Amino acid sequence: MRIKLNLKSISLGIAHTAFWLIGFYLITRLFGVKNVEVYSNVVSTGDTSEKVLVTYDEDFRWAATLTLGFSALIFYLNVFYLLRAYFKNKNLFIYLSRLIGIVMACVLLDFVLNTVLVYKLPLSDNWFDFPFAGLHLGLVVFYLVISFTYAFIFEWYRNEKLRNIIKQEKLSTELNFLKSQVNPHFLFNTLNNLFSIAQKHHINELTTGIGQLSNLMRYMLYESNSNFVSLKKEIEHIESYIEIQKLRYDETDEVLINFEKRGDWQSKQIAPMLLLPFVENAFKHGVSIHGSSVIAIFLETTAASLLFKVRNKIRNEKKSIHDVSGIGLENVKRRLDLIYPNQYDLAIRTEKDHYEVALIISS
Repeated sequence: MRIKLNLKSISLGIAHTAFWLIGFYLITRLFGVKNVEVYSNVVSTGDTSEKVLVTYDEDFRWAATLTLGFSALIFYLNVFYLLRAYFKNKNLFIYLSRLIGIVMACVLLDFVLNTVLVYKLPLSDNWFDFPFAGLHLGLVVFYLVISFTYAFIFEWYRNEKLRNIIKQEKLSTELNFLKSQVNPHFLFNTLNNLFSIAQKHHINELTTGIGQLSNLMRYMLYESNSNFVSLKKEIEHIESYIEIQKLRYDETDEVLINFEKRGDWQSKQIAPMLLLPFVENAFKHGVSIHGSSVIAIFLETTAASLLFKVRNKIRNEKKSIHDVSGIGLENVKRRLDLIYPNQYDLAIRTEKDHYEVALIISS
């Protein structure tokens, strides 16, 4: 796999090198110039000045090399930095401000260096009167347009590849689920029987636990098949899971679980089963009956975003905290990439004795 990846990177590097070499060859062949006449302003003694004709015999290849260098700089900054940041943040003003600043700086440096080093003209001249000014500026604009085309094609290809991967994994997961699935009707009937027995014998904690588990499984088996569910249902699902987990501990155990909610979360929509893996991970790796354990869950919604944060004390640093409920953090990220492309930010921080996950989903 690593060899295949390296070969792909090498091939891509060769293709990019060939692209710029071909461009250089075509430009110097089509636009190679000699004996270009340039009018230059020369200040004479006193306050008067006159236009004199400057004729030079300079190979255009050096000028083309310099301009192509700046064009390449603009190209790669736009493709791999500016546009990627724009696709993620969707802030057009910041993107255009950065792009205009970079282009103006590169064009200015290109004109100055070509004027001084290649064409050997004084900087006091009006640069845009030079025959090469339009050509140099045209090359920069041309490669800038090419960078847009390249970036959008690359982004489309990346998203299509990601969708295919997620689609294949979804089909594989569904197949494995069908192979191992217990008949839901039988399962719910069994839970109802246990619920009735617990009620009959007045075992309140067991009655509550079975009821919560039944609701949880009903949500997982039926309602989570939808593309989106109300955030209210997702929260109720998380709260049911928390109540089931609380049955494992008694009053003597130092386990503190806090779930704080802010904003208008009752009217929001979210992909089902998206937030629970982070809560499961916190219980799996952050709770111990042999010491104090704290899990802090925070959810806040605004008109433009949703913030979900889970923070827990690390119980055992030797255990992997990247395993999210047996699914794996990478699978959760892939779901986010598919459902909320360029609309989310997932931050994972490990401190000395705490682990924190913060997920922001933009509308």
